Amino acid sequence: MIAEKLLLHVLIVLMPILVVTLLLNDRKEKQAHSILVVLLGAAAVLCIVFAFEEDGLYWDLRYVLLMIAFLYGGKKAGWALCGVILVTRTFIGGEQLLVGYVITLTSSFIFSLAVHRYNQLVHKWKRVRFAMNLIFWPALAQLTLLTIYLEMKGDLYRQHGHFIFYTIVFTVTLLIAVGFATLLLEQLLERKRIQIEMQRAVKLNAISELAASIAHEVRNPLTVVKGFLQLMQKDEQGKKKNYFEIALCEMNRAEQIISDYLNFAKPQFKNIENMEVNQILKEILSFLTPYSLKENVALSIQSSSNKIYIKSDKNQFKQVLINIIKNAVEATPEKGNVLVTVEEDQTVVKITITDNGKGMSADQLANIGTLFYSTKEKGTGLGTMVSFRIIEEMGGTLRYESSINIGTKVTIILPVDPISSFNLEAASAISSDRYK
Repeated sequence: MIAEKLLLHVLIVLMPILVVTLLLNDRKEKQAHSILVVLLGAAAVLCIVFAFEEDGLYWDLRYVLLMIAFLYGGKKAGWALCGVILVTRTFIGGEQLLVGYVITLTSSFIFSLAVHRYNQLVHKWKRVRFAMNLIFWPALAQLTLLTIYLEMKGDLYRQHGHFIFYTIVFTVTLLIAVGFATLLLEQLLERKRIQIEMQRAVKLNAISELAASIAHEVRNPLTVVKGFLQLMQKDEQGKKKNYFEIALCEMNRAEQIISDYLNFAKPQFKNIENMEVNQILKEILSFLTPYSLKENVALSIQSSSNKIYIKSDKNQFKQVLINIIKNAVEATPEKGNVLVTVEEDQTVVKITITDNGKGMSADQLANIGTLFYSTKEKGTGLGTMVSFRIIEEMGGTLRYESSINIGTKVTIILPVDPISSFNLEAASAISSDRYK
């Protein structure tokens, strides 16, 4: 009987996800998110109402829905669903009402703590495994309290076979429900990411063709005009000399914008070589430290203890890091902090640039990396677009996270070059042994 009930609950758990997946594809993300939370609440009520009840204890999958609300809806959605569960459980009543309260609140607290760690995971299967491991905590709490309850009643020895059967069925059903639910949600998120990437790719392709066709034609007359302005500046000794300086400054700025367009259209990876990430970052920080001191901003680095190698064009990689770190310094108020950290995770290296500046709103964050959008007064948005394009060409990902008045975090994830790392470390070890 318990197996049949819990299998019915698996369908109840999957129902909200299937509805959102099948019927809400064309709706806005916020609207789909709100409807998913409402459907999760309705499913939680159904799970409790149609739970398998024995000796005042209710066996159901409400905790799966609670976990999904926290991990995919956020902490506000999770605690809202926790309130729905507590109210429904109060309405149902029963001898073990207090036990239900304790397990629900404990599970909610654990899920709330796990949200940050879950959002840091990138790979789909890692997120699925994390969710399946996380669901063991409410299961363990319920089974522990059930053991104590049966021991107090003196029925534990008499019902131990019954108890073991319930435990196995409950645990297996939890894993099935969590596995299917997280896989469906991850597939939905992946499909959204692919759609966004396809839209972005179409826009980038159009911009690339436009940039490549126009930039070359514009650069040639600019070079001629700039040359004549420089000649005229040398001959001018009067008040007009200042005008030539302003004109040349703006001409240099126009040339830089054209160079960014050309680099965006097709990043020039002229010299592919093995680079040690920590060393590159130290070089860039030594270059940018005087600028950060001028802005009265503390710039620091937490490098990895291991040597991490990547394979790409050093100048292009440096350009990305300089753009992002310089933007972080400019966005940070006086006496603020900009921190650069390097972490290695098996086959990838993660570089994080964090500032405690003014941050960005959700709308600003959504427009980061689009043409002609910049949070700076004289910015064109090309620097960030070029950074996205270069990292993409390097086989990596660039991600922005930000909150108003808290700061911005930029994460660069790049594949490491294990062969070059091994060869260079081996060569270093042989060299050191030779001179011993």
